[in-house]
Amino acid sequence: MIAPVTRLDAPRPADFEVLLRLFTEPAVRAHLGGPLSPADAERRVNGILADRTGEVQTVRASQEPDAEAIGLVWLAPHHEEADLEFSILLLPEWQGRGHGFRSGTQVLRRAFREFRLLRVVAETRSANAPCIALLERLGMRFDRSFQRFGAEQSLYAISNPAF
Repeated sequence: MIAPVTRLDAPRPADFEVLLRLFTEPAVRAHLGGPLSPADAERRVNGILADRTGEVQTVRASQEPDAEAIGLVWLAPHHEEADLEFSILLLPEWQGRGHGFRSGTQVLRRAFREFRLLRVVAETRSANAPCIALLERLGMRFDRSFQRFGAEQSLYAISNPAF
């Protein structure tokens, strides 16, 4: 069986409904403080669509030019701002199919090869076992835990030589 291909590219207006769902879907937002209100989600999606920095990329399940969005990935300053943080959101029906791993690998490769970062971090709720499994599969290692957003968080990190 041929493994599915995951493609990353810029979000586009046709992705609006899928992106809106990423921020309002309870299953996607279960470990992120819950779904955003429709108005807050719409503001967030409009901001993503207006941004041309390339910071946020759409995850697509195929190389087809008209492939539907299935998630988002991005690198952004971590809350402590010493490192850039890898983040990913995937629609529930696309989770567990390898797209998180493939898109995460692409983002980390870009971070280390193009941006020449020395380290990338990812923060997740300590209770988010699927996310922790993904981070560990990507080669990230547990750094520390702490309280934030009313829950225990785990910070994972990977350095350039480890990747």
